[in-house]
Amino acid sequence: MIGRRELLLSAGAGLLAAACSPRPEAAAGERIIAVSGDVTEIVYALGLGPQLIAVDDTSSYPAAVEALPRVGYFRQLAAEGILSLGPTTLVAGGDAGPASALTQIEQAGVRVITVPPARSAADVAANLRQVGEAFGRQTEAGAAVATLERDWAAAEAEIAALPGRPRVLFLLTVGAGSPMAGGRGTAADAIIGLAGGDNAGADHEGYKAISTEALVAGAPDVILMMSHALDAAGGAARVAALPAIALTPAGREGHVLPLDPLLHLGFGPRLPQAARELAQLIRTPA
Repeated sequence: MIGRRELLLSAGAGLLAAACSPRPEAAAGERIIAVSGDVTEIVYALGLGPQLIAVDDTSSYPAAVEALPRVGYFRQLAAEGILSLGPTTLVAGGDAGPASALTQIEQAGVRVITVPPARSAADVAANLRQVGEAFGRQTEAGAAVATLERDWAAAEAEIAALPGRPRVLFLLTVGAGSPMAGGRGTAADAIIGLAGGDNAGADHEGYKAISTEALVAGAPDVILMMSHALDAAGGAARVAALPAIALTPAGREGHVLPLDPLLHLGFGPRLPQAARELAQLIRTPA
């Protein structure tokens, strides 16, 4: 016969297991906020779109996110605004912050899931599985990963068949002062490599001001900028004519091209499409 003590121990063990295990299929009462565009895409890929109540300013895909409230830029979150929406879970990219805001949100009883930055198809697959596990959506995550892996294999084969290996430089900013170029360890460096290019800024780490001498010595065949930054700088022709850039092969040929920040630098489930499109772009930039 089971005594009172055994019953209490059994109940306690059950509660502990429930607290430590992933939540079951996201219930209708789950209220999710996604912070970072790639994370938002993952939430939708797992079929959790109906439970999404808000996103950050970098989230622009799929189109359904346009109707959702915004919680600001993912690196400058305010806990009060997020908590006012009554979320049950915040899913955040690894660069989200500040850390104090995330701590405050968690201490208020909101579950916080942090997804590390991705730089490869394997990283994206791992992030899909992590979020799927957290919401009890392992089946959906497995299907999304299978699609990603199939599409990535096709994209890799297509990219490998393209001729040449252009030198590509990503500029974060141009204008007053020296341009800011993407070096090793950046999303720009990763996508350039996946698209079959060589990063002309790979002599430095992170985003760094680049001198005229270094820019010319790098001899990029193509210069990439985020579409909104290129527009703010006056367009491709104006950037190509800037004194330092005009001395490069990219400047002389007018090969200054826009990137979609979320698609090409976000490293979400659409990575195969992003790499394929960029590969075509840098091989035939005219």
